[in-house]
Amino acid sequence: MIRLSWRQFRLQAAVATGCLLTVVILFVATRGHLNYLYSVYAKANTACVTNPNCPGVGINLNQLDQLLELIGTALVVVPALIGAFWGAPLLAREFENGTHRLAWTQSVTRTRWLAAKLGVVGLASVAVTGLLSLLVTWWSSPIDRAHQNRFGSGMFGERNITPLGYAAFGFALGVVAGLLIRRTLPAMAGTLVTFLAVRMTFTYLVRPNIFSPVHKTFALDPNNMGFGSNNGGPPTLMPNPPNLPNAWVYSTHVVDGAGHGLTSATVATTCPALPFPGNGNGPPPGSGTRVRVAGSDVPSALHDCVTKLGVTYHEVVTYQPANRYWTLQWGETAVYFAAALALAAFSFWWIRRRAK
Repeated sequence: MIRLSWRQFRLQAAVATGCLLTVVILFVATRGHLNYLYSVYAKANTACVTNPNCPGVGINLNQLDQLLELIGTALVVVPALIGAFWGAPLLAREFENGTHRLAWTQSVTRTRWLAAKLGVVGLASVAVTGLLSLLVTWWSSPIDRAHQNRFGSGMFGERNITPLGYAAFGFALGVVAGLLIRRTLPAMAGTLVTFLAVRMTFTYLVRPNIFSPVHKTFALDPNNMGFGSNNGGPPTLMPNPPNLPNAWVYSTHVVDGAGHGLTSATVATTCPALPFPGNGNGPPPGSGTRVRVAGSDVPSALHDCVTKLGVTYHEVVTYQPANRYWTLQWGETAVYFAAALALAAFSFWWIRRRAK
């Protein structure tokens, strides 16, 4: 039965192997250049931080490197595609064509029939995703060292071990969808929708609440403070991102000793020299996209403003520290593997008790 399952799967396996070999060749050929580029960037950025006249350091990747970055981003959707194109048709096509009845009338039991299919294709799904994740993690390490943002959007699910859990879950979800729906295309669509819904829910609702975040206070720093508004709101002080390498920053707020946030009215009263609308310094009302260029005295006014407000207010950063990264990686991977095992167990129960 294992041999038959492999023969049915060998075309998909050949395509996946070809894709992996292509990625290996591209990554090996460009990794040295990428490492050199980001080493120079890191040195320039370090020098820029200590120079107050430095406007900032940027990096411009060539088209090939940008394409390879997209390959890393594509790793986010690979588990969903595995579930839709490998998991969902695995049983749905058998039921559509009626070939499951032929298999069940032979000496092979339903349990062994399902176990062979899940074992061959399921292990291949996890192996392919794991190898791709290993390649992406290795190739992207110069970028990750420079950005120091391992919890960043997408990156947590593209690196290291979590893609293995996603692949196992996506495949098992596709198998269950095919088992229940028994039509290939509807099962594929249902797998994609359900997988994306689960991933989004876990990423934005579950993961941030697994551990209580850490709160850290900083004195207001005139050299690390901006002034502006969000989404057309009233202008106020805007702290620059804190220097917490590889931490997952939830929020940054300016509050007083009682925890009350800094309001625009307080800033306007304390710092009338700042360019607020209506005091002759800000953009005229109803100006649309037009802006008024700030005068040369604004940086000095902002410095004095932060110094005054710093007597009463301070900055509070809410974040997950960097040392929780691997705990969250292992925990999330275990949750998805447990869900995959539960779906596989349901498939065995359904095949033995309900399927006809």
